[in-house]
Amino acid sequence: MAKISAHGSIVGTVEYLTKSKRYMSDGVILLNNGFGWKIGGKVKSHVTPQQAYDGARMRLAEKLAAWPEMAAYIRALHGMAGLCKRWKLHSAVSMMPDDCDGVWSECCDGYGDNVHADVDEVADLCRAYRAVMATRTALAMEAV
Repeated sequence: MAKISAHGSIVGTVEYLTKSKRYMSDGVILLNNGFGWKIGGKVKSHVTPQQAYDGARMRLAEKLAAWPEMAAYIRALHGMAGLCKRWKLHSAVSMMPDDCDGVWSECCDGYGDNVHADVDEVADLCRAYRAVMATRTALAMEAV
């Protein structure tokens, strides 16, 4: 487990689908997959932490601008679940996107560590995921 304060000040944080990368002033990149901050790497010596953060943020913004369905899914997922629960919700949705009741039962009505959402919200999330997968399939077909 990495201590955030041990690496100087926070330059910025990039929020991906189920993880976060935090760029620190000493050049360390901290990674959180929902189980606490861990050292995920270091900024290259010829790049400043601010440049690395700006580059990562721009690359993500470009990808999401080119794939609006994914951007909508990520917004819905992040709006529903905090970082420590995103992986669980995304895994359930990706395994059973056509069964929103099953996703709700697994993530929102389980034994513990539940996401606080109703079935309609989960259904909207599953719909957004299916749109992502349909676009992904269409893009793959265009490449052939």
